Amino acid sequence: MKLDAPRNWLTQTFRDPKLEDEYHRSELDGLRAHLSFSITLTSLVFVAYGVHDALVVPEVKTRAWLVRYALFLPVALLTIGVVRSKLLARLGQHVMLLYGLAVSSVVLYIGTIAQGAGFYLYTSYAVLFVTLGPFVARMNVVTESAYTLLSVLLYNGLDALAAHSGGTVRASVSVTLLALGSIGTLMAREAEGRARDAFVQRKLIGEHVEALDAEKQRSEALLLNLLPPSIAERLKSENRAIAEGFEQVSVLFADIVGFTQMSERLEPEEVVYRLNLIFSSFDDLVDKLKLEKIKTIGDAYMVAGGLHSREYDHAQTIAEMALAMRRRTEELSRHFGDPLSIRIGINTGPVVAGVIGKKKFIYDVWGDTVNTASRMESHSEPGSIQVSHATYLLLRDRYEFEPRGEIEVKGKGRMKTWFLVGPLVNSAGGRPVSTQLPQRLRSN
Repeated sequence: MKLDAPRNWLTQTFRDPKLEDEYHRSELDGLRAHLSFSITLTSLVFVAYGVHDALVVPEVKTRAWLVRYALFLPVALLTIGVVRSKLLARLGQHVMLLYGLAVSSVVLYIGTIAQGAGFYLYTSYAVLFVTLGPFVARMNVVTESAYTLLSVLLYNGLDALAAHSGGTVRASVSVTLLALGSIGTLMAREAEGRARDAFVQRKLIGEHVEALDAEKQRSEALLLNLLPPSIAERLKSENRAIAEGFEQVSVLFADIVGFTQMSERLEPEEVVYRLNLIFSSFDDLVDKLKLEKIKTIGDAYMVAGGLHSREYDHAQTIAEMALAMRRRTEELSRHFGDPLSIRIGINTGPVVAGVIGKKKFIYDVWGDTVNTASRMESHSEPGSIQVSHATYLLLRDRYEFEPRGEIEVKGKGRMKTWFLVGPLVNSAGGRPVSTQLPQRLRSN
């Protein structure tokens, strides 16, 4: 939306009907509050001016009171009723014109039947009222112009019927009414223009705020896609490295076997497409099992359990993740028509996790547990899931393992490891063939 939304030069109304309607709806509550106060106060003062009639024009006070109370009072009550009802939006300007004419009729009639100074005093009130229309009754340009012209016609008609003034006086009063009414019309135009400028500015600010809020939500969603929620919140408020220690975490490393050879004969776009398909499938598993994806390096994938979601047993969820990753890789290998398998390593133990550095933040984990998990993967075999002794002890009651014996692990020496085969055979004599959610932890 542009700040200079097209408007009618004279009335200042928006040329776009929808925008004009939105403007009126946005201003309605403020208009109602203003008119409730101004019309009520003006009406009370105008009714109280019956005392003024008795003091200034006592000779015609009876007829003055008749028009003041019999004509004006019902119109004032009607106007106040419309202002406080749902009819204000549709009939507001019409009722304000009626209210203004009722006021002018009273003072012009009293001025016409009064003698001497009373004529000029009451006529001057009419001049004042046509000037104040935009302020007291919030008349717009059209209503204020109509109010001025009808007040001039009303004066000339009443004065002619009473044969009260000569042509010179009548012309002078008419010109004065027109002149002051024109000033009122110009003020109405200025007020309408300023009100619409403020509306457009508020609308633009609102649109910018909405855009900023949407951008903030996108940024936060991106941050939450990179970091755990608790870490993301701390990172927004703390300007320092963030680290936490965890006593028991299961870490999984996986490497796609055969992907390098496959990528050498494919176009770069196809390589990225296939790797994205594989890793996106793994990401879905991470979400389902409420694990924490740590990072990908080339065609290697790293995930951990037991960091920030402790709803399920971390060792079991990592075991289910590994089994599902192997199944997904086999399915995608058939889909691609290329030989692919996955090599997985798992270890369990204490880790330190957090965010360090100043740029390109990444949530990472460190410690001997992580190094050992990496060694379990690199020393594993294609299509196999190798686990450390620590992980085996946590899973042996629920899963079947094939002992591998002791192997020489770089940087660790000889270690006893096992290959994870799958869940233990169930009572029906078979194993589950889909990813199983582990039982919830008792503390949850």
